Amino acid sequence: MPVRQIYIVDDDPAAALITQRGLQTMLGERFSVWVAPSPNAAWLSCAMGNVDLLIVDPNPHTNGALSLIRVVQAFRPDIPVLVLTAYDTPGLRARMRELGVARYVAKPIELRELVPIVKAIMPPEHMHPVLNGPSLATLSLSSQSGK
Repeated sequence: MPVRQIYIVDDDPAAALITQRGLQTMLGERFSVWVAPSPNAAWLSCAMGNVDLLIVDPNPHTNGALSLIRVVQAFRPDIPVLVLTAYDTPGLRARMRELGVARYVAKPIELRELVPIVKAIMPPEHMHPVLNGPSLATLSLSSQSGK
């Protein structure tokens, strides 16, 4: 059986590392949990079909994570997005509902509570991604592109 791929996007490196190591330990060797160095790097992995679950902590002061969620929902809707955020607000919850994220969870949360949520929203192992939409060259999560 292939190893299931989980990517974490969080602007707090310590929080990302704690989540990554905890999930990796609790989920075991059938899962590979990665911390993406940036929203763009996460999108590249998603676009290439290498992601089974995306865990994102959107920062209200930057748009990278929100842009990532929008692009994944538009072009790779087969990848569930779990918002795991320290920035919990009613406005963010409403925005994430509008974007159609699979699950919204506020930090702090015990890892033993997070594991069943992760397992529940991952697609079945037999599903293979359907890669469609624009090429990577036409997509950018950078606000510099103006798109």
